[in-house]
Amino acid sequence: MSIWKLLLAVIVVGAVALFAFDAVSVVNARRDVSDAASASADAAAGAISSSKNRSKAAKIAESTARAHGDVVTAFAYDPVAARVKVTVSGSANSLVLHYFDKNLTNNIKASATAQPG
Repeated sequence: MSIWKLLLAVIVVGAVALFAFDAVSVVNARRDVSDAASASADAAAGAISSSKNRSKAAKIAESTARAHGDVVTAFAYDPVAARVKVTVSGSANSLVLHYFDKNLTNNIKASATAQPG
């Protein structure tokens, strides 16, 4: 086996490992953002059921998302349907994917709804 074939094999394995790392990072970030959206919606619904204060519920949703390292991009409370909807945005760490398409790693969004108890 020549040195060139060995070098090519090492480069290919390295490239596959980089893309695999990025893919796992994006999948984990999507799961984490979804979990943060659910937690934020649940916290806001709990705040509304106890205090009936929409702005306090929005602040609690924001602080819950921030604790997960994400931000709330949309908050809505429908008093008729008794439903809170929260949209959360986050990002993933990337070594190479962000060079191809920033939307793959940035602006990862998830929404969740909850009903005040």
